[in-house]
Amino acid sequence: MEIKSIRQTPHDMCTGCAACMNCCPVDAIKMLPDSEGFLCPEIDETKCVHCGKCAEICPVLKEHKDTGKEPECYAAWSKDEDIRFNSTSGGVFTHLASTVIEQGGTVVGARYREDHLVEHALIRKSEDIEQLRQSKYVQSEIGFVYREIKQELKYGKPLLFAGTPCQCAGLKAYLGKDYENLFLCDFICRGVNSPLVYLSYLRELEERYGSKVKRVWFKNKTFGWNNFATKIIFEDGQEYIADRETDPFMLGYIKSKTTLYMRDSCYQCRFKGIGRTTDITLADFWGVEKQYPDIDTKNGVSAVMIHSEKGKKAFVDSQCHLDFVEANVYDIVPYNRCIIDNAVLGGERNHFFKLFVSDGFFNSLQEE
Repeated sequence: MEIKSIRQTPHDMCTGCAACMNCCPVDAIKMLPDSEGFLCPEIDETKCVHCGKCAEICPVLKEHKDTGKEPECYAAWSKDEDIRFNSTSGGVFTHLASTVIEQGGTVVGARYREDHLVEHALIRKSEDIEQLRQSKYVQSEIGFVYREIKQELKYGKPLLFAGTPCQCAGLKAYLGKDYENLFLCDFICRGVNSPLVYLSYLRELEERYGSKVKRVWFKNKTFGWNNFATKIIFEDGQEYIADRETDPFMLGYIKSKTTLYMRDSCYQCRFKGIGRTTDITLADFWGVEKQYPDIDTKNGVSAVMIHSEKGKKAFVDSQCHLDFVEANVYDIVPYNRCIIDNAVLGGERNHFFKLFVSDGFFNSLQEE
């Protein structure tokens, strides 16, 4: 009888979580980019021993259900306005992370590499937390960070992992058991975008400005949290800034009828839901002014959804740095439909990629 492997995982269902690569006992699996730039597992048949471990761990091949448990919810924001401004939402993640580091622990999250692509990495210093702040809007590379996490957890110190819901599921599947010192933090995720498309966007901006990109800053709050902008800073000091209604990359991500360059699996995500198996879910608390009109929302407000006692303890330990009010999950859902709903997959996406191969990013978007 054939032993199953990730060969049984449909390509359009693979999330790129890299649990299979991390678990392979003979390192027969590599994550390599497909034609759209998304990392997918490739098996070296000369190394594979057909143990079936990759299929056993693959989160996509497992059944996932909403736990049915309504989370304890809050609207929260940092008392430090600088942290609040420089964060995606209200700055809650920074304080969760700093508390873990103060306790001698480790934080794992997504940061930019020198080439402006995104990777998951471990940090142990408070001054490094800023590397993990802010939305990246491109899929991060996990690499072998799950293996590093497993080693770290053996020391008994707290470890906070922040990632997409599917990355959290990948880590849980790889570890195979619960760790009391592991805190899983996911977020309300619309989907992850193609690294190939994202790099084309940056390269074409470099051509227009005649300078290399120095920093990418999505969700910049120059125009306010409710009208967030994309800000690109170039090495020669020039700046590109456009709000979400005019920046082409964001238009293709959140304004297009079907969303043009998200990963295939994001249109059929199995890791959404109100009751989650992570410890804390963070998000923008869109619509918060309707429930709580006295809150100053200019620099952002976080929605905090607590799913476990570990999550509650992590939030309580950070509360001295936060202002917060109790909320209800049904205050969050109406303005954050991606908590339960997937983006719509349509023909516009395929049309975009056909054009993109020959015409590049900006020209392909203009022809949509």
